[in-house]
Amino acid sequence: MEEKQINKWLRRRFSGIGWMLLGYLALLNVMVLLSMSLASLRQAALAPKTGDYSLWVDSGAIQGDAWGYLLTIAVGFVVLLGWKGWDYFREEILAKERPMTVGVFAGLACLCMGAQFVNDLWVGLLETILNQFGHTVEPLLEMATGTSDTVSMFLYSALLGPIAEEVLFRGLILRTLRPFGKRFAIVMSAVLFGMLHGNLLQTPCAIVIGLLFGYAAMEYSILWSVALHVFNNLVLAELLGRVTGMLPEVLASGMILGIFGAAALIGAVLLFRKRREIGAYRQAGWMDRRCLKCFFTNSGIVIFLTCMAASMASLLLY
Repeated sequence: MEEKQINKWLRRRFSGIGWMLLGYLALLNVMVLLSMSLASLRQAALAPKTGDYSLWVDSGAIQGDAWGYLLTIAVGFVVLLGWKGWDYFREEILAKERPMTVGVFAGLACLCMGAQFVNDLWVGLLETILNQFGHTVEPLLEMATGTSDTVSMFLYSALLGPIAEEVLFRGLILRTLRPFGKRFAIVMSAVLFGMLHGNLLQTPCAIVIGLLFGYAAMEYSILWSVALHVFNNLVLAELLGRVTGMLPEVLASGMILGIFGAAALIGAVLLFRKRREIGAYRQAGWMDRRCLKCFFTNSGIVIFLTCMAASMASLLLY
């Protein structure tokens, strides 16, 4: 097969991933709009007969509603099963490589927390820079953090959302890219995972955490990447957020700094002690430059990354 034919085949193979993600985003937006419309109609039916419906859109019940996200997960799961079938789901996505150990899982959890600790430093630096131009990261920070206000949002952010994202990124996408090398599959799926967040405060951290999730899914099982993702969203975001929310601001900040700072220190020690094993793993999973070039120059991926970059820029300037 000639060089041009190989590149064309690679771009076509990778392009499908980008178009799939764009389709997922389109479905998500449609379902969210449908859910918000139904919520508005329900409030209209229950509103007083004064004709004053000015609180429809600003209602916390609508803003905190996540039924559109949950509907997207349900539809996406049905589509995946219809497309790939149960055998693919069982034999590929749920494939088990080797047993997980307590030490490895604890180490990956500390690295996840350490990535968030470093990300907090990045957020502080970005805030300082933007303040020089009269801007602030506060709106982005509110979008990226905080606990759930409704049952539906809790179910999505803490449980079903992580499961769905792992099936999509560490299941379907990671397995699709695996024939081109483990390292390539882990890194590229992490980049796409980070970009999907569409928030400059989340994307760098999401890419790093995506690498950890990808490693867990590749070397152990997607069930362990799901466990790490649920730990991150349920324990670190929801539960810890609610506990610190009941404390004075100074005490809460000190508690978060202590927990995540200690985890970051442990993670740094682990990375130093395992530096040779990590180096050997990186060298064993080399990435073909042709695959890299074709991955970032096909229509689906280019359009997806462009849309996400535009979303981050618009939110930053909002």
